Order: sequence, then C-alpha cells, then structure tokens
Amino acid sequence: MQLKILISILCLLYTAALKAAELEVGKVCPVTYQTESIGILVFSKEWYHSSRSNARYIPGDNATGIGLEIHLINNVTGHLTGQNIAQCDRYRLLQVRKTNSRLLPGEKPVQIDVPDEFLDPFYDNAPLEHGYGVHPTPRDDQDKPWSGQPKRASTVAIYDTPYVSDSYGVEGKDIEVKFETCVVCERDRSYDNILSCGSWGYKREYMGGMTGWAEPEFNGVQCHAKPSETLKETVNLSNRIEYSYWINWR
Repeated sequence: MQLKILISILCLLYTAALKAAELEVGKVCPVTYQTESIGILVFSKEWYHSSRSNARYIPGDNATGIGLEIHLINNVTGHLTGQNIAQCDRYRLLQVRKTNSRLLPGEKPVQIDVPDEFLDPFYDNAPLEHGYGVHPTPRDDQDKPWSGQPKRASTVAIYDTPYVSDSYGVEGKDIEVKFETCVVCERDRSYDNILSCGSWGYKREYMGGMTGWAEPEFNGVQCHAKPSETLKETVNLSNRIEYSYWINWR
C-alpha cells in the first residue's frame, strides 16, 4: 500500500515537472510575406526575476526584470525546404530596445539589442541565448522559471531576460523598457526582408521614498505585419552595425 502511494506521488511530481517545463504561450502573431502566411511568431507568457535570479511566473516584491522566450515556427509555405515562397536561405530574429533608464557608456536610448562586438544585428547569435530546430533551452536556468534544459521545437528561438536595477532609474520617473522583435528573411544572394514583428516591454512605477521603483508591470505583446519606422530608422542609422544596405525596405 505504501509503495502504491509512493509511486502515485512520484507520478504526480513527474507530471508537474513536465508541465512546468512546457512552453507557456502568451501571444501568437502571424508572420507573412506579401500577404501570404509563412508561419507564426510565438511569445511565451512573461516571467519575473530579480536581476537574473529567483525567476517565476508570479512577480515578487524584489523583481527587477522580466523574461520571454520567442519562437518562430514556419509553415509549409514558409519552410526552407518546402514551398519557401519568400526564397529565404534562413530565418533570423532582430530586436530593437528603447528605454528611458540611465545608460552605460556608448549606449543609446534606442538601439539594436545586441552587444557592441556583433557584426550583424541578429539576436540569435552566441553568446546571446537562442536555439534552432529541436533544441534544449539555455543552460543557465537561474533567470528562467524552470529547472534544467527542457526541449523546445521551433525554426529559430531567442530567450531574453532584461532587467533594470534601481541604480539605473531616473529619480521621479517610471522606468520604461520597450522591445520590437522581428522576423528577418535572410538571403545569401539577394536583399533581406524584415517580415512581421511583435512589440512588448515593461514598466517599473516610481514609488519614491525608501521603496524606489515597484516590480515590473508587463505591457503585453502587440502584433505588427511590418516593422515600425522606429526600428527601420534605428537599424539604418546604427553606427555600430552596417546592415541597412542589405534591407530592401529602404
């Protein structure tokens, strides 16, 4: 009898662990090329963390940032070995960040969201956290609401855990951070196309006194059929990454 109870408990724990490792979908955006559907851009449910630790789906009083996993899943029309109507050689993810927080030397309020040493603007590059096809989630699970490396399956995926600590807030102002994440059809012998996008971000309300700023408030995901003028201008005017020449929406 005790063995049966133990087995039942272990089964329940195993099921709970599997469920916790599943992708928690928050928003799905259509991805199109010349009005034709080529797939979807899946944004996970947001989670909250304290400077990349103590991550969970429910915000805590000490949370300073959020996290999202973002997956492109193409369909037969958009599959590289299928119809591939856009004639892409690969799909990439490009992200722009806008913030009113204090900046590090060399940073701009609106910029391509990749490190200075990157030669291209795509987020799916090491050491940034990303994956292709069937892949394990990033090895670092300290800022993720799961343990270990559960598997994911998508054409290309990124895992982003931005945060702004109180020391980078401007006294008297809410901390606001906004992102725009877009699918890029990359071509080896022709211009690239920026396809559909999703915008998202968070705000930390200024509370004043000893409290400083409140925990992040996620502002949701908005789907867009094409990139914003802000994103196009940011990429075009970037003095760090000379990529705009290869985009035919100029």
